[in-house]
Amino acid sequence: MSARGELHVDSSRTVQSASFGHDMLDQFQLAPGYTNLNHGSYGATPKSVGAAQEQWRTEVEQNPDKFFRYTMWGYIDQARQDVAAYIGADSEDVVFVDNASEGMNALLKSLVVDGSTTVLYLDMAYFMVAETLRFLRDTVGVELIEVKTEDLLPTTSTRDFNTELVRRVTEALASSDRPTAVCSFSHITSVPAVILPLAELAAACKAAGAVVVGDGAHVMGQIMVDVPSLGVDVYVSNGHKWLFSPKGSAFLWVSKQYQGTESPYAADGSAVYPLVTSFEGQGESDFAKLFSYEGTKDYGAFLSFSAAIDWRSQLGEAAVIDYIHDLAVSGAELLVSKWSSRSLTPPEMIGAMLNVELPAACGTNQTFIGKLPTMLLDQYNTWVPFYVWSSRSWARVSAQVYNDLSDFAMLADAVLALCGGAD
Repeated sequence: MSARGELHVDSSRTVQSASFGHDMLDQFQLAPGYTNLNHGSYGATPKSVGAAQEQWRTEVEQNPDKFFRYTMWGYIDQARQDVAAYIGADSEDVVFVDNASEGMNALLKSLVVDGSTTVLYLDMAYFMVAETLRFLRDTVGVELIEVKTEDLLPTTSTRDFNTELVRRVTEALASSDRPTAVCSFSHITSVPAVILPLAELAAACKAAGAVVVGDGAHVMGQIMVDVPSLGVDVYVSNGHKWLFSPKGSAFLWVSKQYQGTESPYAADGSAVYPLVTSFEGQGESDFAKLFSYEGTKDYGAFLSFSAAIDWRSQLGEAAVIDYIHDLAVSGAELLVSKWSSRSLTPPEMIGAMLNVELPAACGTNQTFIGKLPTMLLDQYNTWVPFYVWSSRSWARVSAQVYNDLSDFAMLADAVLALCGGAD
């Protein structure tokens, strides 16, 4: 271990010699024969990043007192600096949480405290976020404004979609008879998987005096992002979905105006606090200190952010982003052709998760379609989510550096074979 807190797991030679596609599978821990087309749900950790996490665990077990009492703080700060540089932010504005679900709960439960206000969100919000808002409605008394979007998709025009979405949000803000405390938007939605015009949405909400929460659960590693330039007040993203960091690694970015302090604690919705209240950690500010320690747990996932960012740099950040997007676009075209169906959006509205309508052979029986993912796993050793949007059934399929077009061809043929018995 170096004084800077870096682990020396040297995978540069093997990473640089591997090409995108199935040659990359040797770099990952995926089981032979399993085709991962659902990277968007759980991600996948390269072997070298997993090895880095294991080295952190070993260091903890060799001398727990030294690690937890003295050395971990410098390591945490270094990882925060690496993540901050990746997202174009200052490290003092970045802290770690286990996942975007924890982060969104911390943000919303800190900021939504006044029952006389409203919270605006979209019907495309991740179900956990919507459930957290319902919890706040029932416990705090806040009014929820859900902006409907289902009729906006499918679309062939990114401009028309974005323009109408911002218009609907602006109209909803103006029509409320209560002040809007918070607007909450996904940056890339889960299902359907769509890149939203977050900067434009944020501008509309800020003009109405609302705090803007950005849910970037699927963003880090899927598309390029400069978080401070988005105009949001707070933002959360996972590392384990698309960046290749281990499971249980995510960050919060909080603008300085909303960073919590313990002298005194604020209960008026003006500051963000962790779900676990502790002031036993270390950091350059109350905010950093509050989030730095949540009790005894495995901090190796946070510390392995640096290894994941380094692994990506060996491949080339732009090269990774370009490959997974281009493969998603080509994969969508292949599925549309084989299924005689259509894509939900034009290519510029997706990153590496595509949305294609299921073939007519699959029918409309949702009981049957609901069984398709399990059938795919049992019979073809792959899994993808299917969902209903605008009264039609769609597949969300993820593209990653270890996939190639043959994986999408396999999926196309598998679905057609299974749907042969749909009636």
